[in-house]
Amino acid sequence: MLLLDTTSAAAPTAIPVKNALFQEVQHAKFEHPELLSTFPPTTYDPIPVVPYEDRALKADPTFKNLLADATVTHLEPKIGTEVSGLQLHELTDAQKDELALLIAHRGVVFFRDQKITAEQQLELGRYYGAHAYDRLTPAFKKFLEGLVAVHSGKSQAEHAIEAGRIVRRPVVEFEHPVVRTRPVTKRKALFVNAAFTKRINNLSAAESDAVLRFLYKHITEGHEFQVRYHWTKDAVAIWNNRSTFHYATFDFLPGNRHAVRVTPHGEIRYYDPHAIDP
Repeated sequence: MLLLDTTSAAAPTAIPVKNALFQEVQHAKFEHPELLSTFPPTTYDPIPVVPYEDRALKADPTFKNLLADATVTHLEPKIGTEVSGLQLHELTDAQKDELALLIAHRGVVFFRDQKITAEQQLELGRYYGAHAYDRLTPAFKKFLEGLVAVHSGKSQAEHAIEAGRIVRRPVVEFEHPVVRTRPVTKRKALFVNAAFTKRINNLSAAESDAVLRFLYKHITEGHEFQVRYHWTKDAVAIWNNRSTFHYATFDFLPGNRHAVRVTPHGEIRYYDPHAIDP
């Protein structure tokens, strides 16, 4: 995932939706109104399965291309790194590969003062096309491994309709492992999400709800494997969405924050019982 903060001011852009938040945004001023959300009545086919190979698997593990002339600051011991002295739109392919490897290990990498255009962000996303698990007890890890959960976008589609927005793709449900294997580090990671995970197969409704509530609480309250970042204009965050969670803190009101996001395709989720388990 790539997220760019472009906060500042300019002419407003109308957004024809009923949602109160968007009605408020409609009257705000932003430096990049062309990047505000719009909701034309356009639909798409379901996302197909595409061939995927993680760029990090081609990277030099010494990071000699990416970090030779950069300043690196690890914001927290287990997660979050800030890199200074680089412009993302100038990275070579070798540097992009090493960035993917750095993100695989550190979860999220931040860059400030980036002069990157919307099209350059898309190009970077096209190129790319665990600690919460580690803190569980061995007995609970063993219980979770091999379980499969149902993920659904039905709630998001319903909310979009209620807000007057268009549902662009058919609503789908998929089954994913509760504990998945990260393709680069080969480590295990939790793969549940309160927004999409609906139930765990082969458990009763009460059992599934209890396990999922525990996992969500474990993830959100695990401060020892979290990082918080102070946004500035033209800052960029790139995170590993396969094994990290993200949350936008609305602590900037009554001001406005405008950010754009690029999301590449990833591999099919899988569980390898022989993956690394610290």
